[in-house]
Amino acid sequence: MATEHYGRLKLLFVDDAPHTRLMLREMLRHTDWPNAEFADSAAAALKQILVNPPDLVFTDWQMPGQSGLDLIRAIRERPDSPDPLLPVILLTASGGAEYVLGARKAGATDFLVKPISMNRIIERVMDAVTNPRPFIVSPTYKGPDWRRPGQPAVANDRRRDALPAGSFVLPPDFLLLAKVRGDPAAIHEARQRRDESIAIVLAAFAKARSVVDPQPA
Repeated sequence: MATEHYGRLKLLFVDDAPHTRLMLREMLRHTDWPNAEFADSAAAALKQILVNPPDLVFTDWQMPGQSGLDLIRAIRERPDSPDPLLPVILLTASGGAEYVLGARKAGATDFLVKPISMNRIIERVMDAVTNPRPFIVSPTYKGPDWRRPGQPAVANDRRRDALPAGSFVLPPDFLLLAKVRGDPAAIHEARQRRDESIAIVLAAFAKARSVVDPQPA
């Protein structure tokens, strides 16, 4: 029987503050993730993601140049993104409603209010593994489904949580759970589902771009 081991997941932490990165390294030293990767900017993180995608990203919100929100949007919307469905947890200085709403609108998987603790990092990782949300692709939003559980995905519906026309919802593939359990067959199956979802998302992006910028006859 497969044994659950969260250390099988590759984590990437993004923060421009050297002291925060050092603190995180020390916190992670004696955990399942002593070899977690770090980036000092959204641009550096995106380069790492393009070359060798992690399983889960923690990113600071406020950074010089591109913010954590910009990084999330790049992951979700860039045509060369290796995985638009990559879970991204946003680190925020405030848990106010406007910050929570901003994180959700950008496509964050979750958010973590500072100060950061190891227990809270573990909680977010475990939640991403065991309770993955469906993924919405719509003309105005790409990211986890933050609607109320059981809310139907109905286009052209006047209700507040209804999706706009042209939207679709991808079910969770449970790839992270398969990796944590270390079952090769389950990983292969979940990886196939993730690849199929990525192909669907990228095809939708290509279609949207062709509408906005049609090729000359």
